[in-house]
Amino acid sequence: MSKQDNSILKMPLEKRKLAVASIRRSSHKQEGNQSFEIQTLAIKEYAEKKGYYLPNEFIFYDDAQSAYRKSASSRKGLNMMKEIVLSQDVSAIIFYDFSRIDRKIYSFVSEFYSDVITKKPHLKFYTTTKEDEWTPADLDVKLQLIIANGESNDKSRRTVDAQKTDLESEVRPGSTVPFGYQQIHKKLVPDENAPVVFFIYYLASWGHSIQKITNVLNEAGIPSPTKKQWRTSSIENILKNPVYMGHLSWTFRRKHISQNKHLIEHSHNAIVPGIFYKLIDVNRELKKKYNKLETPFLFGGLLVCKNCGNHLIHRNSSTRKKGIKYSYFKYFCTTCSYEMDINLLNEKLLGYIQQQLSMSVKINTGTVTNTLKEYIVSLQEQMDLLKAKEQLVLANEMVAKIHQQNQLNSVFRNVLSKLKNEIIQIEQSIREIEILLTPSELEVFLNSFQNINICKLSMTEQRLIVLNFVNEIAIHFKSENNFEFDIQFKVNPVSFITK
Repeated sequence: MSKQDNSILKMPLEKRKLAVASIRRSSHKQEGNQSFEIQTLAIKEYAEKKGYYLPNEFIFYDDAQSAYRKSASSRKGLNMMKEIVLSQDVSAIIFYDFSRIDRKIYSFVSEFYSDVITKKPHLKFYTTTKEDEWTPADLDVKLQLIIANGESNDKSRRTVDAQKTDLESEVRPGSTVPFGYQQIHKKLVPDENAPVVFFIYYLASWGHSIQKITNVLNEAGIPSPTKKQWRTSSIENILKNPVYMGHLSWTFRRKHISQNKHLIEHSHNAIVPGIFYKLIDVNRELKKKYNKLETPFLFGGLLVCKNCGNHLIHRNSSTRKKGIKYSYFKYFCTTCSYEMDINLLNEKLLGYIQQQLSMSVKINTGTVTNTLKEYIVSLQEQMDLLKAKEQLVLANEMVAKIHQQNQLNSVFRNVLSKLKNEIIQIEQSIREIEILLTPSELEVFLNSFQNINICKLSMTEQRLIVLNFVNEIAIHFKSENNFEFDIQFKVNPVSFITK
């Protein structure tokens, strides 16, 4: 060690220049190899050697962040470090090596370095593997970034090739195993958490919100996938994953290559029936149309005044009597200027709907089967039309090539891509409906709506039944406690499945 180095190390910390550091590991799989610890130790030693003071709180971490898939501006730790650099008297930034900085070649320079160096031109950049200052103008730096990018490209290609080999053999590529399953010989098998997944889908199929499901699980003390409290994002991810219907959906992602989805149907044992997935999708559409399901206004959006033809609106109000706060809920017609008590209206209408569902609107297997089969026919007709359009575009593209009209290439590509996506969506819908036609799926659906005692359901569940089976309710108001009604039921009570 030189005399200059010794003098730097003896310098009091308060007189040393301030440095910050960025540490990154690309995945949680590196947790056992002490990647963070190794990088931290090397960076601290380098800062000491260069005469910089590097406090622990100025070391910023990006965990499970790929510098190949994620640009510099998308890395949380890097952004936090940038804020500190621009707001504090920082003299240097230290990285472990070239690969920790960037694997996209251009990302770090364009989204971080250029912005920072413009505002702080005297700021220095270092890596522990290079004695001299790091600068993107250095030929060696450019070469190292190109090499890092090439290594990531090769690794990504090998990973995708290995995944394709597994999928061709109808086995699941290695990755994080979904909650509710364990993986045995690359096959998913339901584990002890499978009933929790089923319970989540069951509640969602009855219209309960993600927040409500989260609260129920946490109040019951059921541990989440991370063995902690449940979060709404965890519930949402579970409800969006077709793996729980027994289907393996795999997406290949590579730089500069569009996403390519691969679906293996019935690749493993399902935890929940496919009809749940469809019912949840229907519930989302109902929420978009009627605002929300978790409301005491069970008939909101369905009530029409028979006198003026306008929809009744609803509101909740409160008043105080002798210091006690009372809340009340009303439906009212703004044109005819009358109000209706929610409790009386709910009681009468629910009783009538219960009676009608039991007597005349019973769902039977034939009704459901015929509806679904008719829907498949209509989807097939739509797909045939799209395929005919696709062939026509291909023929026109060929003519344009013969006449060397290359300026139309992008137009043909865009049209063909749009048609292809529409065809894929229809094919997926046909597969979903065919699954619903299986006896086991039909049985689940029938059991969901037959022999229901509406009055014993929660308000959310009551509103869901009402929205699925009732089209409109005409109200003939006489007095607050005296009114007549005419309920228009949906012609086909299972038509919502095919929407």
